[in-house]
Amino acid sequence: MSKAKIYIGVGHGSGDSGAVNGKRRECDDNLRLALKVKEYFANQPVEVKFSRLSNSGLDINGRCNEANNWGADYFISLHRDSASASASGVSAYIYSKANEYTKAKAEVIVNNVSKAMGVSNRGVHKGAAGRFTDFGVNRQTNMHSCLLEAGFISSDKDNKAFDSHLDDIAKAIVVSTMSVCGVDYVEPIIKGDVNGNGKITADDARKALRASARFENLNEKEKSAADINGDGKVTADDARSILRKSARLE
Repeated sequence: MSKAKIYIGVGHGSGDSGAVNGKRRECDDNLRLALKVKEYFANQPVEVKFSRLSNSGLDINGRCNEANNWGADYFISLHRDSASASASGVSAYIYSKANEYTKAKAEVIVNNVSKAMGVSNRGVHKGAAGRFTDFGVNRQTNMHSCLLEAGFISSDKDNKAFDSHLDDIAKAIVVSTMSVCGVDYVEPIIKGDVNGNGKITADDARKALRASARFENLNEKEKSAADINGDGKVTADDARSILRKSARLE
């Protein structure tokens, strides 16, 4: 069975700065977000393409053609919004003639990204802002698509949220785009994080030590996290290594 294909359009770049707030440029924020998104897509059971992972890349026509020719299942274009300094929140735009199914997919993304960013949900809108009927990335693509506005670059509040929650935003985009393609996100295994809380602590070392002495049974994910040296077993040496990691000694 073929894997779902997700195309990430990274807004602006190649001499187009997008919206600007002082020295802050939208093209740079979009790239920062795309690079984080790439990290969270690592080892996930989907195929992913990016329109750019540097300061230069494809124009709108090129992005749409590449996604269409590749046979992408979903297209998301990463952007930051701009308006008055008081404007805040996450929104998305879809094709003006899109059906409710396309809108529902975009709503999943906006809901999750706004929660991850900690700002208001401004909803999903058909068409485009300003003088345009549609954004090219929605009009010229053959698959479900949306243009995501990850907060306002004109807002100090949103910029602070964007910077401080960049990992959370990126993960929300990955989880959401996979979800709308019918694929579950697979949480990566962090070596040493036996209890799966995202941190390596002395409790993880104790859990591994108890497992090595057969005082405690671990599930397969816990075993993989506890098996530091990768020999297929959980031993006292693994527990010691986890303890050193928790104390930042290795």
